[in-house]
Amino acid sequence: MLLDEPTTALDMRHQLETMTTVRSIAKERGLGALIAIHDLALASRFSDRLVMLSGGVIHAQGEWDLVLTPGNLQAVYGVSAVVGRDQGLPYVIPTNATGEP
Repeated sequence: MLLDEPTTALDMRHQLETMTTVRSIAKERGLGALIAIHDLALASRFSDRLVMLSGGVIHAQGEWDLVLTPGNLQAVYGVSAVVGRDQGLPYVIPTNATGEP
């Protein structure tokens, strides 16, 4: 399956339902799912592997905790961020953009 921003313009409930459905279909049918998504929380929660692009080139790839690091987020997006896990779920909180106090 190839999906391009499947959760854009959806509320949180429908985002979770969409991603859960995609994951279930892929698992049941033995398919892979390649999803282009900018929501890092959803990407980290539902993906087995992430690929972070910068300028059309792979900057980092692997499990979410190896890809979504403060250093990678700074390098690719120009933001400082706190990355962690709470109750077993990953989160990313941007704290400021480059050049902001």
